[in-house]
Amino acid sequence: MENTAVVIMAGGKGKRMKSNLPKVLHKIAGKPILNYIIETINKLKLKKRIIITGYQGDKIRELIGSNIEYAEQSEQLGTAHAVLQSKKLLEFYNGNILILSGDVPFLTVNTLKRFLKYHRENNYTCSLLSAILENPQGYGRIIRNKNGEIREIVEQAELNEKENEINEVNAGIYCFERNLLFRILEKITPNNRQNEYYLTDAIKILLDEGVKIGNVLLEDYSEMLGINSRADLAKASRKVNQKILHQLMFEGVTIVDPASTFIEDGVQINQDTTIYPFTIIEKKSKIGQNCIIGPYSHIINAKIGNRVKIWSSVIEESEIEDDVKIGPYSHLRPGTMVRKKAKIGNFVEVKKSIIGEGSKASHLTYLGDAKLGKNVNIGAGTITCNYDGEKKNTTIIEDGAFVGSNNALVAPVKLGKASYTGAGSTITRNIPENSLAIARSRQKNILDWKKNKVNKNKK
Repeated sequence: MENTAVVIMAGGKGKRMKSNLPKVLHKIAGKPILNYIIETINKLKLKKRIIITGYQGDKIRELIGSNIEYAEQSEQLGTAHAVLQSKKLLEFYNGNILILSGDVPFLTVNTLKRFLKYHRENNYTCSLLSAILENPQGYGRIIRNKNGEIREIVEQAELNEKENEINEVNAGIYCFERNLLFRILEKITPNNRQNEYYLTDAIKILLDEGVKIGNVLLEDYSEMLGINSRADLAKASRKVNQKILHQLMFEGVTIVDPASTFIEDGVQINQDTTIYPFTIIEKKSKIGQNCIIGPYSHIINAKIGNRVKIWSSVIEESEIEDDVKIGPYSHLRPGTMVRKKAKIGNFVEVKKSIIGEGSKASHLTYLGDAKLGKNVNIGAGTITCNYDGEKKNTTIIEDGAFVGSNNALVAPVKLGKASYTGAGSTITRNIPENSLAIARSRQKNILDWKKNKVNKNKK
């Protein structure tokens, strides 16, 4: 593809999205719309790649990076005007120019290869893709003569009764010879209700000049479908999600209910793992073999070992080793490491902590900035008091320590090996190995306190 450049139009805000975010940055299955088409063209190994940015173009540049060229459309004046902005970058380029839209994510490499090969081998100066739709409403129609050649493209608003019955539509994907393209773009005028410069007018001008237009019919019309609204985004996300789930099932993962399971592109799950309904797995998480995940779990960019059970819990940017049990209703926040055979139970929150092999925090606990050794037991209601108002401090609990229920461990503090704490203790000092710490006031019973209080109030 050395004699082909690509121009991707990505400058629009997308009014129908009703969003302050550029349309092409909305996500399908966790990945921005624009990324889909970028990944496709990268496989074509084209000579030049140009993105036309406009609305919040800095965000697009930040996402895609500097390994591609950019042209700016400072005013959104239509598709022809957008492509014209690439003229300077293509000033010394001679060859074909493939024109794509950044909001059409499902075009395949095979389709584009077939399209470019057809254009090149038949020596066309302009070619376009079209598709047959059962419901073509809203699309410009391809009008052909008796010989089957393209005669014109008529937009929906301009169709007569007979033309309205045509179901072949313009896909909005073109290939032009460079010099021809920019000569024609200079001729286009904004003669329409939107007062914009339309790329379809270039086809009309060429046909009026007697230029023959090449055409390839899409085998799968869904490849041309663009994302123009939140409803389109939801449909596209559903399509990609189902494809991801079916691939995982093919690889040996059990998805109990694909209709209620959401897994993003790039997630890795090994065979014989079962994913229960209402589970969301995001951002290139990696899950091992023979795991049970869900129901009602949310996993974000986590690394999970083998034979792990996660039940109704949230796992964020954490690492979980083999044979760990988590949940229900646990929350592992970023920076957490859970070692083999550990347990994080009901209503336990862990943040930026190491939970040692075989250690347990079974219920109603907060562990923040903590380092637990092996076989540590954390009693119910225990919290690490890690923040002193200025900085976060570390709690160290060594191998075999037993922390009683309802403890407050005021960091920085260290509990030695095989140490114990009494229930209800507030631990503020280090505990030596094999020692018991009790830090609570002596109980005092006031006899007849309630009776005396009532009598006092009567007076």
